[in-house]
Amino acid sequence: MKGYELVFITDPGINDADMEVVLNKFKKSLKDSGGKLIHEHVWGNRRLAYEIKGNEFGVYHAWYFTGTGTTVDELQRQFGYSDNILRNQIVKTNDLDEDSSFLKNLILPKDKKEDNKNHKEINKEINKDDLNKKSEINEEVEELKLQDDKNEVKSEEKIDT
Repeated sequence: MKGYELVFITDPGINDADMEVVLNKFKKSLKDSGGKLIHEHVWGNRRLAYEIKGNEFGVYHAWYFTGTGTTVDELQRQFGYSDNILRNQIVKTNDLDEDSSFLKNLILPKDKKEDNKNHKEINKEINKDDLNKKSEINEEVEELKLQDDKNEVKSEEKIDT
């Protein structure tokens, strides 16, 4: 059997219970058509590149499965009938585990997201500090220039006398 990667976007307005029913329907269809789900990832609610069926956001899912051409055809047919699926794409993959681990590394766990958010806030503070230091240095440079100008004027006055 060949390995496939399925990425699909679901309507973000679906509640969790209905989402579970929809996903179980597709899993059953996958199993009934001779496929086997190996890895399942939920990428989460993300902004779409363009509006689809009136939605600016969608919930991204990625499944890695084995199956045949019949399995792929049946899944695509089922996705076509569903109003809850905004878009889907199935591509053949050579290494399910490698591709799945790559995607999993892109999806940060919630605690990592919080850490990442904290790092971003710290970086913003550092950038603010850098800007403050730059403005302080610019003020010092301006003061030095003014002092140089005053010294020049004094030295010109001494030459004139």
